[in-house]
Amino acid sequence: MRCAFFVLLLSCLTCLSSAAEKLIITEAADNIFIFEEEGEEIFSTERAMTSSERSKSLSWPIIKENIFEGNPEIFDDNIISLHTPKRADDAAIVPITIQANIEQNDDFYIKKVYLVIDNNPSPVAGTFTMSKLNGLASLSTRVRVNAYSHVRAIAETSDGKLHMAVNFVKATGGCSAPAASDSEQVLKKRGKMKLRQKKNRDMVEIQFMISHPNNSGLQINQLSRHWIPADYVNDVRLTYNDEAVISYTAGISMSEDPMIRFNIKPEKNGELSAEVKDSQGRQFNQSWVINVK
Repeated sequence: MRCAFFVLLLSCLTCLSSAAEKLIITEAADNIFIFEEEGEEIFSTERAMTSSERSKSLSWPIIKENIFEGNPEIFDDNIISLHTPKRADDAAIVPITIQANIEQNDDFYIKKVYLVIDNNPSPVAGTFTMSKLNGLASLSTRVRVNAYSHVRAIAETSDGKLHMAVNFVKATGGCSAPAASDSEQVLKKRGKMKLRQKKNRDMVEIQFMISHPNNSGLQINQLSRHWIPADYVNDVRLTYNDEAVISYTAGISMSEDPMIRFNIKPEKNGELSAEVKDSQGRQFNQSWVINVK
């Protein structure tokens, strides 16, 4: 009888051990645990969070203190909206859209937009300086997400107040993922820019992209097995007829071949100029004619 009991116990322990090998438990943020088995999520405590808890994480208070002095109040209102995938198809290229819900006018407008990924090695993905020339301060871009994380868009309006929208994105390994393109081809194209323009009522939607490997410093060369040094676009300035339209500073959280989509509301045809700098001191410039009519 006792022998049979020990055989049964050993069998149970073996089954539990086998299951544990397949079970992956990830602490996403602030005691949020994601349970996965063979790549498929089977349980997530994040689903049970309230709306107020959804914006909290262990790292956010520290990040907030480093970005904004004096611990200012951040309003959870409808000034901006944030659109992200719940689970990214590719952690190295996660599409992000920040939608402005107010127009840019003389009395009230969005001055800056901060894009923050709490659990990334470099949490502040980009700081965007907007202008009244945008007409509508919406923008889209692509980022790397290194771990299950809250993603935040914080808008600073002309009255000095801060307004935030938050989503939770499930993705891992984006900052260390190998380049999607052949490294030699990427280096040959580095600095080449593309621009698309699309008329939308009284505004023009601009999509701007620059070819650049945007190496994070966390990637490994798949042939030599050596670390690839950080080399990324860190400063972009776009002007229209010498007037500032949008500029941003960025870090390693931006995807390869950085892209930004934004609006411009010009009164007449003109020239859009781009000045781009990277972390190695290189500078790239190009201009395009914008047709309003």
